[in-house]
Amino acid sequence: MKKITLFFSLSLLALGFIGSLHAKESTDEATIQSRMIERVSAVDALKKKGLLGEDNKGFLQQRGMLKPDEVKIMSAENTDRKALYGIVASRLGLTISVVGEGRAESLRNASAPGVWLQAPDNTWYKKK
Repeated sequence: MKKITLFFSLSLLALGFIGSLHAKESTDEATIQSRMIERVSAVDALKKKGLLGEDNKGFLQQRGMLKPDEVKIMSAENTDRKALYGIVASRLGLTISVVGEGRAESLRNASAPGVWLQAPDNTWYKKK
C-alpha cells in the first residue's frame, strides 16, 4: 500500500503543475488535493480489506459491506476525484471521462497486490 500511497501523492502533485492555473481554481484544486491526501490511509485500508475497489472510470466502488462511516469515506473520495478530474479535463480540453479512465489505468498499474480492480472490459479481478 505504501507504493500506491506514494504514487497517488506524487500524481496529485503532478496534476497541480500541469498548465497555468487561475487563482480560484488553484485554491480549489489545492483544497481538493489536501482532502484526498488526508484520506489516503483510510482508502488504502478499505482497499486492503477488499471492501473497496478501483473501477475502470477512476472511481472507488464498493466490493464488500461498508459501515456508514466507510461509505462517507468512499463518497467523499469519489466527489473529490470527480472535481479534480473536472479541473484537469478543463485545463487539457478533455472530458472528465477521459481523465478518469486515464487515472484508472495509472491506478491499476500502481495498485498493491490484492486490491480489487476493474479492467477496461468491465471485469473485476484482484491484482496479483
